[in-house]
Amino acid sequence: MNELADSSGVLQDQAALTGRLASDGYLFFRGLLPEGPLRAARSAVMAHLCAGGWADPAGTPSAAPRAVNLADALTDRAFLAALTSAEFNRIPYLAPLRALVRRLLGPQAFSYPAKVLRAVYPERPGARPRGRYVHHDYAVTGLQDMLTSWIPLTDIPVRLGGLAVRPGGHLGPPRPPRPLGRIAPGWATTSYRCGDVLIFHCLTPHAALANNAAELRLSGDFRWQEGQVAPAELILGPARHAAGPFGRRPAGQPVEMFSRMFRREPWWEPVPAGLTLTPRAELSAVPPGPSRFFPVHPGWQRWRPPPGAVH
Repeated sequence: MNELADSSGVLQDQAALTGRLASDGYLFFRGLLPEGPLRAARSAVMAHLCAGGWADPAGTPSAAPRAVNLADALTDRAFLAALTSAEFNRIPYLAPLRALVRRLLGPQAFSYPAKVLRAVYPERPGARPRGRYVHHDYAVTGLQDMLTSWIPLTDIPVRLGGLAVRPGGHLGPPRPPRPLGRIAPGWATTSYRCGDVLIFHCLTPHAALANNAAELRLSGDFRWQEGQVAPAELILGPARHAAGPFGRRPAGQPVEMFSRMFRREPWWEPVPAGLTLTPRAELSAVPPGPSRFFPVHPGWQRWRPPPGAVH
């Protein structure tokens, strides 16, 4: 597996950044973010997980995995407390990250209120991999040119797994889900350090690698878009969306998730007003349209969302 290319040297060069995103499908930045807020987020997350019996303070997990994928984790009260902590939710509002994404997408780009916390147990030898299949994040939102920022909450050496991407894979047709091994020609990863940021396009194939260490792997997914149509569940939250009939909601949308919790925080910023909120299943069922960055392979016209949870 190859090493991720570091784009830190062209951080302020918009043309170079969009050119690399167009050709490679990803951008990696070593040490983009200050370590302090990320280590504070890890401490807050671990405090909640330890209180819930996930692991001890050193990060050594409990004997039996509390969750093997995100759907399982969302039923756990300790995990929900970690997910909704202010320290974790602050991350996409950190100035270097937000400025970078707006350099790529435009000044109105915003992160979804729904953030994704990954707390990944060591993988048992011979166990069937779950929640770490090759996939495309287009299935998450159904919006073309959505970007995902994957951020480790601590150092993640290769033995802890981390994320791998297929450079240039976004220029081809969609790939079927499959587990990714450490020997994967044409794929790229790195030993991540606290403060690193990996950004990739929603059509870029990617997958988590197996955690072969003895501690939990902690990271966060923070997704971004520019435009007026947005997936309802990522703005309002799945519970509020499921509470009643929804459909399309133009200007005058309901209050976004977490706004009551964080609106007095100096770092918080609301999503743009007047979004048209649409169920993401409806959005992701349609093949992606043209991209502002690169030609879309005609094979995407046969796109179908993958069955079940793949990430």
